Amino acid sequence: MIRLGLTGGCCTGKSTVAQMFSRLGAEVVSADGIVHRLLREDQDVKSGVLSIFGEAVLANDGAIDREKLADIVFHDKESLTRLTDLLYPKVKRDIRRVFEEMEGKGTQEICVAEVPLLIEEGALDLYDAVLVVKANYSNQLRRFLQRGGKSQADLGRRIANQMDLTEKVRLADYVIDNDGSLDQTFEQVKNIYQNIRLRPRQRRGASSTLAAGDVRSKANKGKIKSER
Repeated sequence: MIRLGLTGGCCTGKSTVAQMFSRLGAEVVSADGIVHRLLREDQDVKSGVLSIFGEAVLANDGAIDREKLADIVFHDKESLTRLTDLLYPKVKRDIRRVFEEMEGKGTQEICVAEVPLLIEEGALDLYDAVLVVKANYSNQLRRFLQRGGKSQADLGRRIANQMDLTEKVRLADYVIDNDGSLDQTFEQVKNIYQNIRLRPRQRRGASSTLAAGDVRSKANKGKIKSER
């Protein structure tokens, strides 16, 4: 079974591409889905979030309000770093567990993990191949606002907390250009799916991993920007 890491920039269409891989028969696991479950069900995570951010992130029912939490972390890089340091070890653990379960069953040729901060969090060596979904800034902004994003400035803050999209593309094994129609994107997905099925199993080595600290250092120097 090939372990495929799927990532990209904010609103480049990662989830759309992941759904297309699922349509073709791949098993798909979402890091965002894991995060939502952890915030809802994991008491250690909830306690950790409250110790960092206080009760300002709670909804009326006492649960973690993800929108309030996002408003804080995407306005402050240090807060985002503290949150990912809390969450991502558990996210990577759960993704690894899904991979191992699928390999144990022996029924899947490809398992896809959709992870927004896959490269930033230094997890390249968990995968056999990495796919990056890219789109131009105007399409990112249009999709962000259609999804309920507040403003162009809000998108800019989110992009500023991620690695430069061109750098992600440079580190990718496969790239999907999601600036066209859904049919055009699906054709790219089908071609990559067939290519991956023929790919020999070879995990990316630790030497190809870009450590999270390296990415954060670049961010602190103001080198992370959106692809225009």
